[in-house]
Amino acid sequence: MKPHSLLKNLGVLLAGCLVALIVLEVLLRAYNPLEIRFRPDRIVLPVNKRYVIDNAGKFTKLPPATLHTKNRLGFRGQAPPRDFRDCLTIITIGGSTTECFYLSDGRTWPDLLGENLSRDFNRVWVNNAGLDGATTYRHLILMEDYVVTLRPKVVLFLIGINDVGAGNLEAAATPPEHYLRRRWRALLYRSEVYALGQNLSRYFLAQSRGLHHTQVDLRTAGTLDQPSGAASRMWRDYETGSLPFFAARLEKLVKVCRDHGIEPVLITQPTLYGPGVDPVTGVDLEAMKVGAHNGRFMFQVIDLYNGVTRQVAQTNGVLLIDLARDLPRDSALYYDYLHYTEPGAAAVAGIVARRLKPFLAAGYPSFKK
Repeated sequence: MKPHSLLKNLGVLLAGCLVALIVLEVLLRAYNPLEIRFRPDRIVLPVNKRYVIDNAGKFTKLPPATLHTKNRLGFRGQAPPRDFRDCLTIITIGGSTTECFYLSDGRTWPDLLGENLSRDFNRVWVNNAGLDGATTYRHLILMEDYVVTLRPKVVLFLIGINDVGAGNLEAAATPPEHYLRRRWRALLYRSEVYALGQNLSRYFLAQSRGLHHTQVDLRTAGTLDQPSGAASRMWRDYETGSLPFFAARLEKLVKVCRDHGIEPVLITQPTLYGPGVDPVTGVDLEAMKVGAHNGRFMFQVIDLYNGVTRQVAQTNGVLLIDLARDLPRDSALYYDYLHYTEPGAAAVAGIVARRLKPFLAAGYPSFKK
């Protein structure tokens, strides 16, 4: 093929791709069948949404159907009371292990926490602002764009798992110095196609890291002997390329809370994999295969991030609820390696309530029954 013909064909191909992208952009603006919560520079909360989920054939450890509703804030739970300032107001923030997407209203751990606290405190209001897949970078956006205007008295952060390997997320948000680059970024950030591409990328990344919702049978998971050399290299990558940024975001979350008169509480991320034997199946939870790694390595990784959470809490005088150490590793409490069954959510709520009650009684004595 002659060079002129090759260039002409490439030009036609590029023009066709451009037209296709423009058409897709127009179609997505007219009707987008996918719920895109995360935009590059903001969060779109699912306000007044109602999800009816058929679990049959997918989860045998969950009820056959789930009713999941969002209130006018885009959170789970009761709408804010009119006398908001006169109530003991608490918001839970985290990823999928906070949102509890596949557990019905009233069955999530924030719901059960509210019921538990109401036995000992008056006028308790708890809302669940968990968002599946959210990192601490997204938690900061949620805090600054939504939560600080509400001014709840306490915010609970269950954090860690979505930040594993996330690196410097703030770098992508830094405005370019050049005017044309700023304009180009502004255009991209308003594009439905770009937002769709970003969210699909996050979805497939979560799939590859085992963060998606799927029931796991430990008996058929198999075992894996993790090569020490490969594990050591990945360990170093996490320690230098991700953990410092995670720590900085936690520090900023604490500061944003306290700058607005909100008291933060940090909660470590529990997992099914790790030291011990599952009491239900007898499976070694360190030796079992978890994606491309084994339970021992995966636990060591998340414990790095939990260690940062513990350190930030200690340094800043923040209440730490060490759920990672307090919640038993028991497959009756999980339907996969991370997400809770109804008994699991009840166990989480009980642990959080037990650790939280003395803190609330000391800090907000007027609400004590």
